Amino acid sequence: MSDSFISIRVSSIQPGAGWFTIAPMLQDLDSLAARIGQMVQLTRELQAESTVLRARLKSAEQERGALRDQLDRRESEYQSMARRIEQHESELEAVRAQGLSAQEECATARQNLQFALAEAARLRTAAESAKDRIDMVLMRLPGASAE
Repeated sequence: MSDSFISIRVSSIQPGAGWFTIAPMLQDLDSLAARIGQMVQLTRELQAESTVLRARLKSAEQERGALRDQLDRRESEYQSMARRIEQHESELEAVRAQGLSAQEECATARQNLQFALAEAARLRTAAESAKDRIDMVLMRLPGASAE
């Protein structure tokens, strides 16, 4: 601003004119007033733009805060879900282990049942064989009735 004022002031001085002529001074003042008017107008425009930018900044900060809150909630939900998944996986592994243990117990019980059934069949056969032998011995005894 001061550079253009100086250039206007210097250019308005005419050789041979006195220092106290009013016309060049009035021209300088008119030019200065026009420049000041332009500066005031630019200042007002900048202030209006600054107000708009401040409002936009405030709105953006509020939106950022809302988004941060939303992000925090989602991260919390994610962590909660991750803990639940870990818990469920742990429970699933425990159930699988119980299932395997039950299968092993079942297989052992089947083997024991097979052994018991085989033993019972063997004992039944042995008991029938013993009964048949006892019946034969009893028939050979004197005074046994013939049936």
